[in-house]
Amino acid sequence: MQCLKTMNPILEPGADVLKFPYSELYHKLLKEIDQCMAIQLPEIERFQNCFWTYMKWNKHLKEQALVNGFKCESEEIEFFRDIKPRFTCFTEFFIIASEALWFVNNKAGCPSIFWNEEIEKYSRFCNRYSFFLEYYDTKKHNYDREYFLRATADAFSDIHSKMLDDCPDLHSSKDWLVRSYFAHKMYFHFAQDKLAGIVDPPNEKMGNGPGNKAMEQDSHLPRSFSELLISYLYSNLQ
Repeated sequence: MQCLKTMNPILEPGADVLKFPYSELYHKLLKEIDQCMAIQLPEIERFQNCFWTYMKWNKHLKEQALVNGFKCESEEIEFFRDIKPRFTCFTEFFIIASEALWFVNNKAGCPSIFWNEEIEKYSRFCNRYSFFLEYYDTKKHNYDREYFLRATADAFSDIHSKMLDDCPDLHSSKDWLVRSYFAHKMYFHFAQDKLAGIVDPPNEKMGNGPGNKAMEQDSHLPRSFSELLISYLYSNLQ
């Protein structure tokens, strides 16, 4: 059975493994995200293109899940707890980040104040959903049947799923919350990097610039935009 491990050693200690066929979809999604980010366009346009790229692969994810189905409850729980949110989090992240980039370029009087305020969104999110996040992060499973089976999905989760074009037959009560948790986590680091770039401009942080010897020698650093996003996702925040 084929599996997808994270593409960079920095990510392996905290990352789960996605099994085939979802591993193949994930590889292709991340590759296309990097292709979008490599195009010479304004940053906000590249982020918008990444969003539409994800929406294309989201259709493939839905098709795979609906065609394959779930052999048992544990397989269905695994999909909604661990697999689907690792795809759908990109939708929410690129929406939030695109809106922020538009605002900071057109409306924000002081970008550093704006990004500081954006950084605070993560702690507010975690405080609001602290009970569930503690449950998820400590790998508890006693409420999994209530949280991650379609049969127990409620109207509130249906609203959150429809907001990002989810299939009506493919959501549970809490997979949207895992999605949002991952998206907020990535966005927190993204906003931190934006603020750091204002205070202390980066020296080709992604390692794509010429003459970046330190980056070339350190294989534990993200080498692409998708790896940077996943390093955000698997970072440990207190």
